[in-house]
Amino acid sequence: MDVMAMAQAELPTTAAPAKNIDARLSGEVSRVLLGALFDPVAAENRVDILNGNGYARSRRHAGGGEILLDRFGATGAECAALRFPSVDGRCLTIGVSGGYRLQTSAAGGWLLSPLVEGLDSYWIPQPPMLRRLDEAGHILSHRKAEIVGFDISASVLEIRLEPLSGYALDLVVWRLPAAEVDMHSSLQKLTSLESQRYFLLSSHTPYLRPADLYLHFVHGHIYENHEVWPNYWRICSELDAYSLYVTLSGLERATGKRLYTLLKMQIVHSVIARQAKDGGWYHGEWTDGMESHYRLVNAAVLMLTAYLEQHEDKAARESLELAVAFLVAQAHKLNVGVWFMHDSLEANARGMREYPFAWSTSTALGKEMTNMLILNTHLDSTIALDRYAEVTQDSQYQSLVDSAKKSTMAVLMLRPCEWLYRLIFGILDMTLLPKDAAERLPLAKRMIKRIGWKYIAPTLHQLKAVFPRLVMPNGFIDRSLCQKGFSTRYQSVHVWDLVRYMRRFPDDYVASVLKLALEYTYQGSMRDHWRESTERHDAFGFWIEALYHLCLIDSDPKLRRWLAEAVLDAEALGLGLPPSVLGTNSEAIRLAEQCPCPAPADRGLRVINLSHDEHAEYIVVNCTNQPLHLKWEISPRENVIWKKYDELPSIDNISRPLIDPHGWVTGISQT
Repeated sequence: MDVMAMAQAELPTTAAPAKNIDARLSGEVSRVLLGALFDPVAAENRVDILNGNGYARSRRHAGGGEILLDRFGATGAECAALRFPSVDGRCLTIGVSGGYRLQTSAAGGWLLSPLVEGLDSYWIPQPPMLRRLDEAGHILSHRKAEIVGFDISASVLEIRLEPLSGYALDLVVWRLPAAEVDMHSSLQKLTSLESQRYFLLSSHTPYLRPADLYLHFVHGHIYENHEVWPNYWRICSELDAYSLYVTLSGLERATGKRLYTLLKMQIVHSVIARQAKDGGWYHGEWTDGMESHYRLVNAAVLMLTAYLEQHEDKAARESLELAVAFLVAQAHKLNVGVWFMHDSLEANARGMREYPFAWSTSTALGKEMTNMLILNTHLDSTIALDRYAEVTQDSQYQSLVDSAKKSTMAVLMLRPCEWLYRLIFGILDMTLLPKDAAERLPLAKRMIKRIGWKYIAPTLHQLKAVFPRLVMPNGFIDRSLCQKGFSTRYQSVHVWDLVRYMRRFPDDYVASVLKLALEYTYQGSMRDHWRESTERHDAFGFWIEALYHLCLIDSDPKLRRWLAEAVLDAEALGLGLPPSVLGTNSEAIRLAEQCPCPAPADRGLRVINLSHDEHAEYIVVNCTNQPLHLKWEISPRENVIWKKYDELPSIDNISRPLIDPHGWVTGISQT
């Protein structure tokens, strides 16, 4: 029986005390009462493992299970993560003593609300989960635990879970003190902003509501919400943590809900808790040797800098300093400067024997053989270091950043064999055509296209090893010099990283590379190519991020049209919008200049918040098949002038413009 069948059940008010988690109903059943997870009497058995400003995490063991308890300072709110390492054929019964009403929550999961005032409430964001994990923490398989029965009596509400051996059982429970009425109401009503999809940059899956955080939060760590190639296990990811952090920052600023402040705090300290002694984070995405992927480390650096701008926290500052020291130690030297590596397997030949891609040897620019010269991580690392210096005023790594910038320019300026690469990418462009367009090609071109995907694309890395080049004549930017593969998905990632890089380090040549890449991506077949396969849909999430950053520094209406069209693509594909669109990415907009995102009354509208400082600007996109009037659930703070997308200089200065199906309007504050 599903737990949903228990919704709305009411019990008589009782004052039965919560029993300890160790209590047994029989030799085959373990009983867990929610109040016991937070039992203050058990505090003497807790071991504090992490302390921050207004936050503490402790661990204790009871009844064969482990309880991680996150406590949130003056609020009195607590979150318990319970894990039974092995169920061992026992039934588990989970319940709560006293008179409680079980309700579904708008925020996801279930609320246990007391029938009388003065008692705590409980929020269970996700059902109990069964997981198989290896020693390194990879999630090998998982599923919801089945409910096999429930009991309602005058003194307790309980559910009984199936017995199953070989799996760990995980359960997350929040305790909301009776005095925290606002937090309880925060879970019962969501604005339109809080209930739309947001695209997460690592797992490429959507976050939809607060309970979705606990698809990622697994017993105190932040995981991706999908299985990763080539082993198809779930790994921890600081990039998903950062995506969630930026999303929740936007919702926090828009709604003023303290819930999001606590969730952000939990994310940050869950990342800190997983940091290795050397300052890094290790993931094991490709191997069971737990290699480190430095783009994810960069995300931890960016998240910690954003957090420290808002909260002074000793644990976060120490973690950030360790992380940056770890990051700079991963740089390799080229003849022209330093290059930040993509992952720890590139460190030596032993690691490369486990590399999951075929690769070619090259010593271009004096690089080591094992350096794949992967562009996006190098750009991201340079940005992360510069952002660290901006926030902390620690300039000790400035010479390293300057050296990395020289390497960036040298690689972007590699332009050998222009005629040959122009010919090759003219052929490869045909492989991007949608199926119906490709079928209409003349026979000769279809034959050339076949040569392209069958022979040229698989051997392109060998050509680049001889004639090193990443920026192609048509505007395509390849991911790496030596890795096998012609990755079209990364075109949007490179555009995004180049926009971010150019904002921090303005340069005319970088701007020219970016302009060509933007035009190629928009005007060619690339976006149709992304749409055609679910494996490439995630490219739109990064494309939106890139255009968002670009619109902050360029007022060109064309870019806003591209951005609105990309929003329609992402929503049609079920991706959701990336985190920055809410206007609270501190890398893009300084904390002091951020403005709350307004919330439309209609769930079919999406808002892009380009506001900063005294300048208010919005793009509102209608993602439905019906015309919609623009009405607000949370209004813009500014007096905004609205313009329809198909009107050039003319202004539609009505307060509730009608937005066409799949159309959009732009709004700018009056000056």
